[in-house]
Amino acid sequence: MAKTMDIEDNNKDEFIHTKTIFRRHSKGPVMFNGCSPSGDVILIDNISPKKSYDLTGWRIERQTNSQKFLRYTFTDKFIIPPLTTIELWSSIATPMSPPNEMEPNQSSEEHEQQQTFVTIKTKLLTWNTARQWSINKLFDCHGREKAIFSHRTLTPLAYEKEE
Repeated sequence: MAKTMDIEDNNKDEFIHTKTIFRRHSKGPVMFNGCSPSGDVILIDNISPKKSYDLTGWRIERQTNSQKFLRYTFTDKFIIPPLTTIELWSSIATPMSPPNEMEPNQSSEEHEQQQTFVTIKTKLLTWNTARQWSINKLFDCHGREKAIFSHRTLTPLAYEKEE
């Protein structure tokens, strides 16, 4: 015989489920890999297997729902080598880079073709928190837009309308 019991829920806090949409677009092999909604880090990739890029004078412009505008400019011969991800951390964040280790059953040639990670602490206190949305743009030294990365967090009502 099965017993059933009514369990009183004393926890009055309810969870709110959200959906976050990330979008990225680039014109070339230098692009955003990610932008932390918490404002900790922005990731820039060079996916070219052979070519380095001089990012001197390039800039990142970031807008969020909490702060309207932030600009970061790369200075003094900032070179991004082939197959490299640059992690640009805010000065108060704690960098956490993935190890660049060889996988089991991986040849040394395959390992050499893997993405390398470079961690940089910027002088920016934060990249600005983006609880609801962010738009991040990368411009070259001539002011041409090279990449966009955006995110939008939808509440249940908003994403039910989109589906």
